[in-house]
Amino acid sequence: MGPKPHARQEVSPTNSSDARCACGARADGHDALRNEPICVNCARVRTDGGTTPAERQAQALETIANELRFQNAALAEVINVLDAMHGERRRPLEEITTSIKDHLIVRGLEEVA
Repeated sequence: MGPKPHARQEVSPTNSSDARCACGARADGHDALRNEPICVNCARVRTDGGTTPAERQAQALETIANELRFQNAALAEVINVLDAMHGERRRPLEEITTSIKDHLIVRGLEEVA
C-alpha cells in the first residue's frame, strides 16, 4: 500500500489460450517488458535477473561458436609452425590428415601402455 510500487513484478494473464512461452511451455501470463507470453518458471527466473531456457541455449551456442573459432585459429597456427619446420612448403591436405591420424594412433597407444 502507499505511493511506492511493490518490489515484485507481476505477470498479467495471457490474451490467447494457445500462447507459448519462449521455452515452449504453455504461457501463464504476458511479460510486459518483452511483450511476449511467459510461463511461471521463466517469469520467476526473469524477475530474479536470470535468463530463460531459450536465452541460455543461445548463450551456449555462442560459447560453442567462439570455442570453434579459437580451435580453428589454433589449428591454423599449428599448420603454419609445421610448414615453417618443413622448409616453408605447403603440405597437401591428405598429408596433414595422415599426420593427425598418426598422432591419434600414437596417443591412443600411449594411453593403453
